[in-house]
Amino acid sequence: MRILNVCVIGHSHIRRLRDYGMQTETDNLNLDPEVFKVSFRGKGGLRLNKRVFRSEILHFDSIPDVVFLQIGENDICENTNSEKLARDIISVGQYLRDGVGVKVVIIGQLIRRMQFASCQNFNVFVVQTNEHLKRFAEPLGGIYFWGHRGFWKDFHYLGPDGVHLLCTPAEDQPMRKFRRSIRNAVILHSKVLRPPLCHPKREPGEMMWQLEDYHQQHHQLK
Repeated sequence: MRILNVCVIGHSHIRRLRDYGMQTETDNLNLDPEVFKVSFRGKGGLRLNKRVFRSEILHFDSIPDVVFLQIGENDICENTNSEKLARDIISVGQYLRDGVGVKVVIIGQLIRRMQFASCQNFNVFVVQTNEHLKRFAEPLGGIYFWGHRGFWKDFHYLGPDGVHLLCTPAEDQPMRKFRRSIRNAVILHSKVLRPPLCHPKREPGEMMWQLEDYHQQHHQLK
């Protein structure tokens, strides 16, 4: 059985997730290494319009089967057009699918921030952009929108800077939840590439109904 290559791309959330994985020995998204091989391309402050994004981040010597893309938050400013931002993000997914040859592209829901750490109406733009992304992705084959559950009701998941996910030795649940969300996105959407022969390995404390629940509700914003 061929191992599926997965690349997780994005801004500092992804860089921090990679570091967290190395610290907790879950650097493969806690996925079976005989089924998935996961790599990370995370760069702090990454924006869609930065030259480094296309010249380095989106350049592949070996084409991955699956790409998870978490980007867009750093592009929001006071005069953001949320529909244009969503179309720009979708265009990256189309480039990965049509230009690079990635079979499955998953676009992660933009994550809100504390008001003091962002521009005015930042979270309004986030909500609007996510709604556009969900709508634009629905008719596209091979490009999917993924809603991160547990990052919508309040801001308890954020650290003191109001931007990044809380991740300390005493409290790392938000980062574990973020990892689990991306992990489930990869498991569920990679099924189109290879029907599963058995249930995927579960994380500690995770039940199969949670994976099934993700499958039914990943497109909804929570």
